[in-house]
Amino acid sequence: MQEIIDLIINRNRKILGENLDIKRIPVGFTNTIYSINDSFIIKICTDYHNEENFKKEIDFYRANENNDLIPKLYYVSTDKGEVPYFYEIIEKVKGVSLYNVWHTFSEEQREEIIKQLCTAMKKFHSNIGQEYDWLDYWQKQFASLYAKAKELSIFTEDELQLIDYAYAKFDRYLKSDHFVLVHNDLHFDNIFYKDGKITLIDFERSIYAPKDFELGILFRMIRKPWKFASEGTEQYTNSSDYTSIKLYIEKYYPELINTLFLSQRLAIYDMVYFLKQLVENPREEELKKDVIDASKIVSFKDELRFEEIKSASELMDYMDINIEYGWIDKLGNRHLNNLKGFRENYRISSIHEILKTGIGTCIEQAKLIKLFFDKMGLETKLYCHRGYETADNFDKEVRMHCFVLFKYQDAWYHFEHSNFLKRGIHKYHSVESAIKNITSGFHENDIRILTEIPEIPEGMSFKQFNEYVNSFEPISTYNHSKEL
Repeated sequence: MQEIIDLIINRNRKILGENLDIKRIPVGFTNTIYSINDSFIIKICTDYHNEENFKKEIDFYRANENNDLIPKLYYVSTDKGEVPYFYEIIEKVKGVSLYNVWHTFSEEQREEIIKQLCTAMKKFHSNIGQEYDWLDYWQKQFASLYAKAKELSIFTEDELQLIDYAYAKFDRYLKSDHFVLVHNDLHFDNIFYKDGKITLIDFERSIYAPKDFELGILFRMIRKPWKFASEGTEQYTNSSDYTSIKLYIEKYYPELINTLFLSQRLAIYDMVYFLKQLVENPREEELKKDVIDASKIVSFKDELRFEEIKSASELMDYMDINIEYGWIDKLGNRHLNNLKGFRENYRISSIHEILKTGIGTCIEQAKLIKLFFDKMGLETKLYCHRGYETADNFDKEVRMHCFVLFKYQDAWYHFEHSNFLKRGIHKYHSVESAIKNITSGFHENDIRILTEIPEIPEGMSFKQFNEYVNSFEPISTYNHSKEL
């Protein structure tokens, strides 16, 4: 490649200047990349199969010339004359990827970053594209991958029926007549940060699509940030650092979140995305679960109503689809998977609020679960397992878990949803064996008290709820650990 880079440099002396420091950057497989004087990037499309994607990036730059949140494009060549490759000269982005620093930011800093990201997306999305058949585009992708999955016998008959039912709903949810330019690869490795400002890179996957498609990869990253991180930054990814991103997007780009049937549309994108990976890795159970979970959202999001649920399995499906871990503060603000300020600002939501907002901690979720099984006429037991609360420990991690047992025929069952690692319906021969299992596995220096309570009153602060729970006789004291 030395001859090629020399040709490019000689043709672009007016841009690059003299006395150049030239360094090859060893990243990627489809492009060869050089850094020039730490100010320019020369990107050469050395894989002819990638030329269409390379053109997409060039078109993206040209459509966003006045966007100061992307690098500046200095020169493009696609004539393949003297230099037999497509290439571009762009501004070298300073700073580090967001994955390197996101875990160090305060929530205020994170909100500011997402505000900038929303500004960038709005600028991308101001570029209007020609309409095409969005439904047909996804049906063809799905049908091809699904046929391969059937050949590989990846799914059970029940799972195939679920996926078929979801597929039949594509035409209801994928009607689109407005297409805009979307980045289509918005994860934190493609967002650089320096001195409070972000810059977005890598536009080879950009396409004209309905703007909600922009949220596909971004929301997958929010759920599983480690999946998109480089090997060096994966260690910094903690899912609790990412969940508030959705709330910030809703605040600064509400028209993106308010897309009709957004949950179902994103789930369809997920079905295809994860199915593509699954047929390449047919033994990956996590990928299979991702496909099934997305299929449930497409199938049942508009069908399952809490008032109409008739079984424990339907309740689990309903909560998987509709209830996220989070809480409402005393001002009515929502918090997702983040307990900052919880002791001071929390209040227990009503059943109406839980169903309307779709969020709740273990407290709200236990309240909802107990209501369902009480309405079913089954015997229930409601417990609160918590660490001792004092006025001096408000800076400590909250240690509480509320859970519900219900009796069906001659067995007791633990219905768990808020604790993702233990999510499921677990069968026990007795109440005692259920409690022993649920409250085991904690550190010896974590003193917890277990109390059975008759109900969870709405509107209480965290302190008031602790005082309420303490008004009942504890069953026992356990040496155990952290879990809310």
